[in-house]
Amino acid sequence: SKQKTSFKMNNLVKAPEQIGRDDLLSPPPMSRSLDDIGAVHINGRGVPASLIEMGSEIKLIAGSSTEALAEEVSARLGIALSTANINRFNDGEINIQIQESLRGCHVYILKSVSTPVNDNLVELLLLISAAKRASAASVTAVLPYYPYSRNTHKPEGKRVPISAADVAKMMEAMGVTRVVSVDLHCAQIQGFFGPRCPVDNLYAAPTAASYFHSKDLVRPAVVSPDAAGVARAKLFCEGLTFAHDTPSLAVCFSIGESLNLVGDVTDCDCIIVDDLVDSGRTLCNAANHLKDMGAMRIFGFCTHALFSSQSTAAELIEQSALDELLIANTVQLPPGTRERTRKIRMCSVGKLLADSIKAIQSGTSVSGLFSTNLGAAVS
Repeated sequence: SKQKTSFKMNNLVKAPEQIGRDDLLSPPPMSRSLDDIGAVHINGRGVPASLIEMGSEIKLIAGSSTEALAEEVSARLGIALSTANINRFNDGEINIQIQESLRGCHVYILKSVSTPVNDNLVELLLLISAAKRASAASVTAVLPYYPYSRNTHKPEGKRVPISAADVAKMMEAMGVTRVVSVDLHCAQIQGFFGPRCPVDNLYAAPTAASYFHSKDLVRPAVVSPDAAGVARAKLFCEGLTFAHDTPSLAVCFSIGESLNLVGDVTDCDCIIVDDLVDSGRTLCNAANHLKDMGAMRIFGFCTHALFSSQSTAAELIEQSALDELLIANTVQLPPGTRERTRKIRMCSVGKLLADSIKAIQSGTSVSGLFSTNLGAAVS
């Protein structure tokens, strides 16, 4: 005999020929509504809150070069840093062990890839790999400083790598799903990552705004130390608003051995804006030239203070016409820098990074951070 299929609904059994159209279109009634079990409604559909909480758990991992900044970001987010043991074998190889479960979590790895660049880059890649192999739902690399950012194109006739693009490919190969950086040296770096890995380029300028507002600047002028940084200086100038004075824009550029200035800085308080300072020569030459052209006080703002060990940047800054140089804590200052010059002031990008993580996690706009004053205490 042919076995009949039945349709069970509300403890009532109906034969197939008894099932009506309303039975097929109406979902079976539940003993409890979604509201009773604490549901969250997304696009009109109820999703149990427990699933939302499980899927939204975040983990923050600090690399070995950004412990202090990571602790600030952790405190602002209200979450504890995840434990990751980062050691080195006797031959210099890096050994990484993450001490807690990352399964299904959204992982944020905070790591500034500065000196020693190659060691820190390998450490970053291995941290991303470890998180992906631990079944993390997503891995976001939060890089206050992006490495090899000065090699972004291949000059005509030169046999050179495009190093910034190669770093992007290595990170994608390890499984990174998103990148957050601060003041990329070149905005085109964002295009080196595929569409599956969005890149957020944060600007540190709002962090510095409150500092310069407190300086009572007279006829303020924002200066780019070279032609390549005009767009960056213009953006900073537009964001620096004063009640009585509108900042002007000037540009220093070199022709051969001579330095030239476009713009008038006579009796002006000047702010030289650049994304990084390494040897310090470009910054200090621009400051000295501005003083010769009649500028009054001269300030500098550079996001990334690399101050490589081979440079004498601290000594050049101390001897230059600069009154103060404001830097961000995207990289660690080399030991002894503060002793060699007293002109350096430091502001923190911790609030900027914490707010960007909150925006990414909540699905809100990251660009909204650029219109707010993120000024922090200056040390």
